[in-house]
Amino acid sequence: MKESTMVPPFRRKVGGIFIPVSDVHRARAWYKDVLGLPVGDVQFGHLCCISMDDGVDLLLDQKLTPDGGEKDLELGAYPLFMFESENVEESLSRLQERGVRLASYNGTIIQNGHWFNFYDSEGNLLMVCA
Repeated sequence: MKESTMVPPFRRKVGGIFIPVSDVHRARAWYKDVLGLPVGDVQFGHLCCISMDDGVDLLLDQKLTPDGGEKDLELGAYPLFMFESENVEESLSRLQERGVRLASYNGTIIQNGHWFNFYDSEGNLLMVCA
């Protein structure tokens, strides 16, 4: 099989792995007290970042989608991880050119000006984030 020469529409680096939680404060305490991990503060009322040695963050997320996705939703309802991007608009444009199915929340694709979700060929939801 010939190796692709296409340049990816984002950095070839996973920036974070999402862990769906039902209570971000309880989960934060568990990851800190039981596993001894360096947890950050809860941000935006639903998200807690745990910085790992390899640079890939664990992201405890109580609200996995802008429209309120919950942790018990089936696979594909929330992102599994995020790719890093220096320019989300450019990443979005390149994925659109390739016909990639995008997730839209309340009619908007790019959320808060710095991230969006898209589906792979198997229906898994992935994220691109600046």
